[in-house]
Amino acid sequence: MTLASNKKKTNSKKSSKTDGQSKFQRKLLLVFAVSFLMLGALIKSTDLFQIGSKEFVSGTLLKVGFVLGLAWVAAPQLEMLGWQKLRGSMLVGAILVLILWSIRPRIGAIAGAVLLASMLLVAIIGWFRKASKLKS
Repeated sequence: MTLASNKKKTNSKKSSKTDGQSKFQRKLLLVFAVSFLMLGALIKSTDLFQIGSKEFVSGTLLKVGFVLGLAWVAAPQLEMLGWQKLRGSMLVGAILVLILWSIRPRIGAIAGAVLLASMLLVAIIGWFRKASKLKS
């Protein structure tokens, strides 16, 4: 066997593994989106909460469900960009920023700026680590 055929086999194993993970992540997004949308609609249509909090809770759940639904719709395009290479914590952080932005736009904008600054800091630290490993 040649080196190229060995490389193809390992790449196909990796792609099937990430394929299964991305399908699971996409299904999980759909389940959460539908459950939040249904729960928001249920709370809006019933008298489970007081009038003031009922509108806030149902609106928040509907917004969060809508954002997660948009993430579900955008998942194939994000996979082409390589979102499965992102760490899980970064993905959760991005989804939390979107949720905060949908609930409170000012807080979401601040959280987004903090997330971007931390991503930049982590990238710079990683770059310096790679550079120091190359020197030694």
